[in-house]
Amino acid sequence: MPSHRFIGIAMFAVITYFDILLVTDFWDGARDPMGPYPRIPDKDRLEKEIKFAEECKKYYKAPQEVFLSDT
Repeated sequence: MPSHRFIGIAMFAVITYFDILLVTDFWDGARDPMGPYPRIPDKDRLEKEIKFAEECKKYYKAPQEVFLSDT
């Protein structure tokens, strides 16, 4: 019976530990389950993405929400 209590406490500690890692992003993403990634984007890549987004805004409009009360 005491071994079950120890296993339960150990599993609770492990789950809590991993929850804290996911929520607070310890180690700056070095142990992130999705893989490490830089927190500050590359300047050239950021400019390229911004230009692409501006280009997309010219051709695509945001969807308009229509509610039943508006009709």
